[in-house]
Amino acid sequence: MNRMMRWMGLLGLLLAAGCGREEAQVVEPTAMDATEVAVWVDQAGITRGQIQHEAMRLFSQAPKNIPPEQMERLQLQLLGRAVDNLVTRQLVKAEMERSNVLISREDIEAGKRDLERGLGDGSSLTMLLAKVNLSMEELEANLMLDLFKNKVLKEQVDAAAAAVTEESARAYYDENPEQFTVPEGRLVSHILIRARPDDDEAVRSDARARAEGARKALLEGADFAGLAREVSQCMSRSRGGVLGVVPRGREAPAFEDAVYSQEIGEIGDVVESPVGFHVIKVTGEQAERLVPFDEIKDRLIAQLKSQAQQEVNAAYIEELREKATIKLDDQFKAATQVAGEASEGAPGGELVPDAAAPAVTTP
Repeated sequence: MNRMMRWMGLLGLLLAAGCGREEAQVVEPTAMDATEVAVWVDQAGITRGQIQHEAMRLFSQAPKNIPPEQMERLQLQLLGRAVDNLVTRQLVKAEMERSNVLISREDIEAGKRDLERGLGDGSSLTMLLAKVNLSMEELEANLMLDLFKNKVLKEQVDAAAAAVTEESARAYYDENPEQFTVPEGRLVSHILIRARPDDDEAVRSDARARAEGARKALLEGADFAGLAREVSQCMSRSRGGVLGVVPRGREAPAFEDAVYSQEIGEIGDVVESPVGFHVIKVTGEQAERLVPFDEIKDRLIAQLKSQAQQEVNAAYIEELREKATIKLDDQFKAATQVAGEASEGAPGGELVPDAAAPAVTTP
């Protein structure tokens, strides 16, 4: 156990709460005074209880299939993200209290309505709160900070968005062709029944039997997409098992060998990989292709505008940090460093779902 796991037992609590595996390691929590201040932001204190609450909230949103060998790093990321979120909110709160900008009850209610409209049909604010494990009181407090920040930065954000034009988007496209190049590969769908190499034999045998059963149903005429939505344990189940393009060198060797040896359209034999047992169907092949600018122009402009706005927000938060005195325990410094490294890494390597700079409302 490292010192972060010994510290108030928080990482042990996270591990016990999230992975759902019988062999999950449980760390006995040590005595903790939840009201004890752990981080100072100028004269305002953030308690251990607040940090634990935020870390557990973030963990409830993390993927449930994190490999055990990555669990400790995930925990460090979440602990660091929790500290960073709370520090950011306190910085904005203090700035709001020093300013003459007022956020009314009407502003908050309007903000809630805007937020709910943005969720789309079939979703509600209540569903969002349940998903992100946030109370209405917390949402309103965080929304007030966002509304304040939006008012303060409106001119800068509008200017940054206006600076993104079709011409600047085209220049970005021309300078970064690798970002718009679809790799050569095979188009693949799969059904996954999860099992790890260190699971006991009964678990592994059951998983293989379920995969073989799925394959048998497909050979007898079952619809692949429908069966994937019903039984697959991969997130691709929501897309009917579609993985998209699988280039060489990206997947486990056994999985890749099956993808590139199967005939297009056939249902292959059950294949084992480090995450479980797969039933694979290759649906086609794709040559490397540069996506035409006109095909992605609108999305690219929207993305660049959003990125420009995020940069304005990030610069504002950084300015507040530089003006403030923030005191963190060495343990928290280690955790926030891990969280920062994850945010700067490639999206494909993320363990934490919210890779962007911590938002005030719902990270």
